[in-house]
Amino acid sequence: MGQSLITAIRDNTGSTRSRFSKKWAKTIPFLLMLPALAVMGLFALFPVINAFRLSLFDKQLLNPGETFVGLDHYSQLFSNGEFINALKVSVIYVAGSVALQFLVGLALAALLSAQGVKGKRFFRTAFIVPYTLSELVVSLIWLQILDTEFGIINYFATLLGADPQNWLFDFALPAVIVANVWWGSTFSLLMLESAMQGIPKELYEAAEVDGCTSWGKFIHITLPSIRYVSLLNMIMITLYTINSFGIIFVLTAGGPLGSTDVIGMFMWRSAFQFMDLGLGATISTLIFVVNILITLVYIRLFGLNTLKEGA
Repeated sequence: MGQSLITAIRDNTGSTRSRFSKKWAKTIPFLLMLPALAVMGLFALFPVINAFRLSLFDKQLLNPGETFVGLDHYSQLFSNGEFINALKVSVIYVAGSVALQFLVGLALAALLSAQGVKGKRFFRTAFIVPYTLSELVVSLIWLQILDTEFGIINYFATLLGADPQNWLFDFALPAVIVANVWWGSTFSLLMLESAMQGIPKELYEAAEVDGCTSWGKFIHITLPSIRYVSLLNMIMITLYTINSFGIIFVLTAGGPLGSTDVIGMFMWRSAFQFMDLGLGATISTLIFVVNILITLVYIRLFGLNTLKEGA
């Protein structure tokens, strides 16, 4: 009788410990995430909330006072011709930069992943060099390359019998897109090449037995195998291109005649050149909303269905 009672107590104690351990096993991961969530809240969530709050006020940079204006800034923006022009320029700049960055990165990754290509280490290092430079250095390099009198492009154009061009005036938007692509393609290269290295070689060997060509293997094996990384890469370079304006600021400062005035430039000019922090916060809030919408569209169009199938 006494032994049975001791056994029951032990079983009950063990069961209680087991439930306690399982409860802690589920709770501890959330507790460990708290510091990271606190940092994200402080440096990511709080600025977004504060920017939205500021967009509802008339706030000047050199004036400590604030006047509540509600949604007036939002209604004013969509009747502002400069803002509409900035939206159009941004669409062209982002679409051109993202498409070219992804395609150039994909082509270089496929080249470096192909068998029989010599000097891969040299080319990989050469392709990575631009990404190690800051936006300012990249901009200064392209200022020299595109210079009307001493630029290397006009030098070779003259050798071929063509007239020198003022690239940053006559072809300002294509010029800043090319500079951005030269700098940002390395990021796509690194992500896509890493994904290609993880594809099992048995798939390519089986395709060769079936008589598949190199192009066929790229279309039917490589591209489907890197689709998740490709989706993530396109989301990241799209968001970065929307939010960046350093290269444009140095090369053209939004000119000539607003032809390179992307929405980031318009936001900077409103907030710090015209000292209207309320309007600048309104534009930054709209950029945040656009970032969220673009991410959802990417996932919906290119990733959600395939992710469900792969789950």
